Amino acid sequence: MNRQSLKVAPGDVIAQQEGSSWHVIKILQVDSFPDGTSTAHCLSYNDSKSKPSATSIATLGVRIWHAPILASSFAGWERISNQTVTKEELAGFIEYLKHTNFARYITFTGQDLKAVIRRANEHFQRAYRLGEQGRRTEAIAEYTQAIDLVPRFYEAIDNRAFTYMDLGRYKDALEDFERSLDVNPNGFEAFFSKGECLLRLGEFSQAEAIFEEGLTRFPEQRTTFEKFRQIARAKRMGS
Repeated sequence: MNRQSLKVAPGDVIAQQEGSSWHVIKILQVDSFPDGTSTAHCLSYNDSKSKPSATSIATLGVRIWHAPILASSFAGWERISNQTVTKEELAGFIEYLKHTNFARYITFTGQDLKAVIRRANEHFQRAYRLGEQGRRTEAIAEYTQAIDLVPRFYEAIDNRAFTYMDLGRYKDALEDFERSLDVNPNGFEAFFSKGECLLRLGEFSQAEAIFEEGLTRFPEQRTTFEKFRQIARAKRMGS
C-alpha cells in the first residue's frame, strides 16, 4: 500500500525513522511549477537516535546546508514542528541560487544588480591592470573577487585561467576553463585552452580528443585544431 506524501511548507521540520535512527529535515523554501510538481529546498540535520522533538532539533547539528528534493518524496515522513527559517539556515540555499539563478539570488538577498555588476567589473579591470604589470598572483585574487560576486562572469573565469597558465598552474587553469565552458559552451578560447592544458599536463589522449572535437565544433579554426591534434597524437605515440 502506497503511503501518502506529506505536504510540506517553509519552516516545517520533518522526520522519518529508518532502523534505529531518525532522519531530520527542515524545509527552507518550496518552489511550485506549472506542471504541478514542487521542489523543496531542504536543510538536513545529523541523524537522531531517538524521535526528535521541537526542542531537541537544535542539538543535532547540521549535516547538509542545502539540498533540492522533489516535494512529493516525503511519503512516510511526519511533521515535528514548524519553526521560522533563520538567515543562517538560508546560507546554503542562497549560495545555490547564486550559482543557478542569479536574478533570483539578487532579488532574494535584496541587492542592487547594477551595483553588484559594477563592483565585479571594477575587480576585473584591476585584475587586468595587475596582469599587465606582471603581478599575476594579485591579479588572480582580483579575478576571484569578481567571480565571487558574479559566478557566471566567464570573461573573468577565462582571464584567471590564462593567468594560472602564465604561472604554470595548468591544473587550476583547466578547472577554470571547464567552469567557463559550463557557462559559455561556445567559448572558443576556453575550449582550445582546455586542450592545451591537457597537453601541458601530459594527458595526451584527452588533449587529442579535445582538438579532434574542435575540428567540427569550430570549423573556422580547423587549421589550428588540426595542428594541435597532430601534436597531441605524436606525443601520445611517443614520437
